Amino acid sequence: MRFLCLLLLLLVGNAVFAQQYNFHNWTLADGLPQSQINDIHQDHRMQIWVATYGGVSRFDGNTFYTYTTKQGLASNNTTCIFEDSRNQIWVGSSDNGLTRFDGAKFILYGAKAGLTSTNVTSITEDKLGKLWVATDSGIFTLTGNQFIRSPEFKKQPYTVIYSDAKGAIWAGSRSDGLYRLYQNKLYHFSSARYNLPSNHITAIYSGDSADKIWIGTDKGPALVTGNKVTPVPLPATIVNPSVTDFTHDAYGHVLIALQNDGILSVKDDETLHLTKANGLSSDHVTTLYTDTEKNTWIGTNGYGLQQHRAQWFLHYFELGEISEPHITALAQDTKGRLWIGTANGDAGYIQQGKITMLRTRIWPPGTTLYSMWVVSPEDVWVATSQGIWNLKPEGVKHFSSAHGLPSNDVYAIAAAPDNSLWFATAGGVATYQEGKITTIASADGSDPGKAYYIFRDKQHQLWVGTDRQVYQLKEDKLYPVPELASRHFGKVRSIAEGQNGWLFFGGYNYGLLAYHEKSGTTKLFNAGNGLPNEGVKSLYTDRDNNLWIGTNSTLLKVDLSYFQETQKLRFREYSGQNGFRGLEVSYNGITQTPDGKLWFGTIKGLTQYIPELDRINKATPELLLTDIRLSMQPTNWDELGYKTDPASGLPVNLRLPHNKNHITFDFHGICLSDPAKVRYRYMLEGHDQQWSETTEHSFTTYANLSPGTYTFKLKAQNNDGYWSPEPLTYTFSVIPPVWRRQWFIAIMLLLVTGAIISVVRMREKSLLKMNTLLDMRVQHRTRMLERKNREKELLLQEVHHRVKNNLQIVISLLNLQARHVKDPAALEVMQALRSRVRSMALLHERLYRHDNLEHIVLEDYFREICESLYAAYGVTEDRVKLQFNMAPLKVDIDTAITLGLIVNELISNTLKYAFPDSYSGSLGIDLDKLHDDTYRLIVWDNGIGFSEVQDQQQSFGLKLVSSLIKKLDGSIKFDNINGTKTILYFVLPS
Repeated sequence: MRFLCLLLLLLVGNAVFAQQYNFHNWTLADGLPQSQINDIHQDHRMQIWVATYGGVSRFDGNTFYTYTTKQGLASNNTTCIFEDSRNQIWVGSSDNGLTRFDGAKFILYGAKAGLTSTNVTSITEDKLGKLWVATDSGIFTLTGNQFIRSPEFKKQPYTVIYSDAKGAIWAGSRSDGLYRLYQNKLYHFSSARYNLPSNHITAIYSGDSADKIWIGTDKGPALVTGNKVTPVPLPATIVNPSVTDFTHDAYGHVLIALQNDGILSVKDDETLHLTKANGLSSDHVTTLYTDTEKNTWIGTNGYGLQQHRAQWFLHYFELGEISEPHITALAQDTKGRLWIGTANGDAGYIQQGKITMLRTRIWPPGTTLYSMWVVSPEDVWVATSQGIWNLKPEGVKHFSSAHGLPSNDVYAIAAAPDNSLWFATAGGVATYQEGKITTIASADGSDPGKAYYIFRDKQHQLWVGTDRQVYQLKEDKLYPVPELASRHFGKVRSIAEGQNGWLFFGGYNYGLLAYHEKSGTTKLFNAGNGLPNEGVKSLYTDRDNNLWIGTNSTLLKVDLSYFQETQKLRFREYSGQNGFRGLEVSYNGITQTPDGKLWFGTIKGLTQYIPELDRINKATPELLLTDIRLSMQPTNWDELGYKTDPASGLPVNLRLPHNKNHITFDFHGICLSDPAKVRYRYMLEGHDQQWSETTEHSFTTYANLSPGTYTFKLKAQNNDGYWSPEPLTYTFSVIPPVWRRQWFIAIMLLLVTGAIISVVRMREKSLLKMNTLLDMRVQHRTRMLERKNREKELLLQEVHHRVKNNLQIVISLLNLQARHVKDPAALEVMQALRSRVRSMALLHERLYRHDNLEHIVLEDYFREICESLYAAYGVTEDRVKLQFNMAPLKVDIDTAITLGLIVNELISNTLKYAFPDSYSGSLGIDLDKLHDDTYRLIVWDNGIGFSEVQDQQQSFGLKLVSSLIKKLDGSIKFDNINGTKTILYFVLPS
């Protein structure tokens, strides 16, 4: 009763205010050829076709492409449009018959094709693929390329023809009721017999149910079930019930277009009447259509085309007497009533679609209401730019800086568990306890700055957001939170709490900061890591575990379950394009009422969100390659001589010359729900290694492509993040220049190979000729050299022969002289001389007897010397056995003479002294190689030993041996064990 007194004191009257839906409008200024929309249809490429009295237009979500008589239409006065099962577009006109469009050209059907009527009102196709046409003079069907009047239907004006899911053909006449042709049997429904509202049929529709047929007449709708006709009751708000069309929406509602009274939405016993007050551009609705994305398209009479989208948002932009509905304060009481305050001082509450306003101006005009706190129905606190007002039945109290507030600008109010109130003001934080306001200081004595928001969490702790950082209230002191302070996060305008202990702080132009107090974990989200807008003004967690983030341009719904698992944001973004027309959310302007609906205070008024109506668009964009350009210039491929696809105008089997390798692809992904949110990824197979980054641009350019074959691939993402499963592809090639083509390279290789072979052969012939001449010269020169060498050899042999003869003469002279010498010593000397000369004579004898005049085989030479000495001293090998153990060795003539003289002296001494009288034994010569160029020569015997002839040590022969061995850089050593052994070491150059 006391609260009722409060309302009677403060509030005045109430007003019903209209809820506005999300409609998008297109008019002549947007590209429509004419403002009266007669029919709407969507083709297999997801494009919307509209029939007007200015031709037909094809709409891809961004652009209207209009076709008129200039492009081949039979008439610009188009009345209906239909796509058949062969993807051909049929356009009916009011004055010149029918036109078929196959994607490339228009084909006219008139009297010559059997269509005698010029006024075509409706087109359909049955289950067998037969085309049916309603005209003002009967029903026609297409057989081959000719139209034939259907004999089942009488000749009269028909307004509509329809084929249901069972295969029945329904025809509505202008004045004779309804007809149904099923299994070759015709049924007639009239107002007189079947309770039709009128015999003037305007629309036929079956919706999702094949058992219920909706019939539109000029006096209202009706339902046909079997053979029963039931008129549909209409609400009292409908004055003119003339029906123009039907469709159904994504939620099972049947929508009924009314000629002069908007749209009626019907589901079971629920009806909703939409008019211009709810956002329609006009109440004169001519046609309806629901596309594959479940958007409803609305054609009007004179006001263009509309699309009804995002039905989960309702807007309240006209709030009774509020002239400027900029909502700045939003709250609800214990009865679920929504309290609002504006930037201009207006206040009131909303209940059951009615707004009740304050009766008098409690605060000065122009006062901004920032926040409301409903403690109870009898205790309401209002934070304003002029202090705080407390509204109670017994009166109103005002608190300002004069009463202890740090500032008159009070932004937020919160209550502690002990029922004390806390205020966030432009001068800091204050509390109201026991009728007294006290300013709260920070624990470290620093100035906390402006306090924007106070929040009480589930553990009843109070958190304060300021323009500098986040504080926690403990024992009436402000304590900075170290983990948050390190983030340097300021302008904290809002705070919310999720599950599992996560707190969220919204900083205007700082982004979103998440904090888990127990673990000390912080996560900052800004433009750098996926937050679309850093201007966070409001945070709110709803009952479905979503975090709502209101910014200065968009609204985000964050999935907190996903965040708690991954610490990453996954959100859905709402903006003006997809239904959130309020645009900018007010500071802390979000709340949820007990019925589950969320409310948003915006600069344009109130927006309501209905969770159960929200749906995800899973229809992926239809991909179109709209143009291919060279050097980024418009390219007429027909003029360049390329074969083009008639429908798209793009070149078929494109083969570009090497000097036209700068190519641009223009493309488009059709998403009718929100074309601005379409994103693309592409790659050029043969050039790119991976897909491009996601982009909003609908073109890409490749320059300086090398010769080769390429395939352009394109994918698109719709407004809710669904990518097209298969890419659009276009294959083309860049032809290499003539000098890089295979046939040219093959010919050049053959030519080069032939030239090389010719040159080689010519060179071979030249070389052969030169070699022949050279061989002749070499042979001639060789013969001359051989002759000269032979002459030299003969000369050398002659020289050796003469030297040997001369030495023989010397030996003979010595022999003659020895005959006359009686002295034994002299005779011995003569014999020694004779032996030495004979050793040299033997060498020269060998030289002139052999062809090799350069190298002497030592073993053979030493053997001849020994044989000569054996003969000279009369010693036989039976008495003194001769043994050789010599390594193979050839030496030059000088070395041979030196070694020959040495061996001659040593063998002579052995034969003279080692074996006196008839003493027998052995004599040997050993030669071996010690290392690289050092040799060892051993002359040994097993005679009587050296001691018996010691007086011979200083003989001439031994002195000669010592002298000769020095010529060979050698040395000599004697051994007298078991005979005599003379060891000589000498060096032979390599």
